[in-house]
Amino acid sequence: MTGAVSGLQGLRAAWHAHLPHDGSIPLNQRRWITGEGSLTARLMSASSRFRVTRLAQAPQLPFADEWQALGLIRPVPAITREVLLICDEVPAVFAHTIVDPYRARRDWPFLRGLGNRPLGGALFVDPRVRRDPFQFARLSPHHPLRQALQRVLPALASVPMLPARRSVFLRGGGAMLVTEVFLPDLLQRAAPANT
Repeated sequence: MTGAVSGLQGLRAAWHAHLPHDGSIPLNQRRWITGEGSLTARLMSASSRFRVTRLAQAPQLPFADEWQALGLIRPVPAITREVLLICDEVPAVFAHTIVDPYRARRDWPFLRGLGNRPLGGALFVDPRVRRDPFQFARLSPHHPLRQALQRVLPALASVPMLPARRSVFLRGGGAMLVTEVFLPDLLQRAAPANT
């Protein structure tokens, strides 16, 4: 992250085991957020054209609410990948992934060559990958993930809250924390059944 975001490394979000009931998160959007299985597959089934745009992939310091969730004993630069998941040319999800830097090459060898391909396409076909339960949060415009998103989509700075979820994927001895921020497109785009 650049200066504005790196100055917010200590800012934390309140992550919960359940998505809080909130009138600003209607039922259709709740279905997107709490759905199991591959979010990528669900987005593909709900759009005529789906694509991934990689925004960044480089070592960065995890945010204060990330490095412990990843199981690191202290904040150290971790492989960080940020992408937009785009349905019918409308951004639907901002995804932020951090990977334990000590085990990335051995346990996540596909990550380096992923490019604009979806991460879910690699995770959900590997029987060695396990996923921990989701955690949920509501992110204000001042959270570092919102700041990163707003550099790409400045109009979202006026949205007071964006719901997010995260989970840890485990493979071998390695861990990967994937956080997904759900954008306003998914207020109206009909959520399909879990796939």
